[in-house]
Amino acid sequence: MKHLPIAVDLDDVVVVFGHTLHAAAEKAGLNPPKFEDWYTYNLCTLLNINLEQFYSLIIRSEVLKIAPVVKGAKAALEQLKASGHQLVMITSRGYHPDAYAITMGWLKLHGIPCDELIVVPEGMTKPEAVALKYPNGFSYMIDDYQKNLADMKAAGMVQRTVLVDKPWNKALTEYRMGVNRFESLATFVESLKVEVCPPSQRRQEEEAALAI
Repeated sequence: MKHLPIAVDLDDVVVVFGHTLHAAAEKAGLNPPKFEDWYTYNLCTLLNINLEQFYSLIIRSEVLKIAPVVKGAKAALEQLKASGHQLVMITSRGYHPDAYAITMGWLKLHGIPCDELIVVPEGMTKPEAVALKYPNGFSYMIDDYQKNLADMKAAGMVQRTVLVDKPWNKALTEYRMGVNRFESLATFVESLKVEVCPPSQRRQEEEAALAI
């Protein structure tokens, strides 16, 4: 049975973005509050800088290049891939002029399974960026920003939304831990009790698809 693809956010789901940015902000002398106190997704407010300065900090500090992998994320994605799921990474990194090349390089460097990478252009929502390529939508969307999940759901392009627990989304009571909120990508995948498709079966399915 063919699955709908799974949409996966990168920053703070697969990539340790927030902590890496926090270190960069400290180095730049911005005196950021503790990471645990980042109560809003609008980091410009927390760092007391404008959007242009915020993007400049990320680019100048090479946050997208140096950030490590979230613990357990690689294994979780490998498990989903082995069970026959197509993995579509959708990231709002359109502010960075070299976002696609840097992100692809990072994924390859760390051996992260990815069937397609979509960098959302500035001014577009995630569903707007993927609607033409994935008109049937996704089985799951995993993100740390509730607006991305809400936009995809409102567009009728996802069957189930999953929020990764972070300081900036703690106040959202409609997301319940272990139901549609999880500590990490790894704990979500663990909750699915994914059955890994044997390699021989995967080959048969791939050959059958090519024969169509």
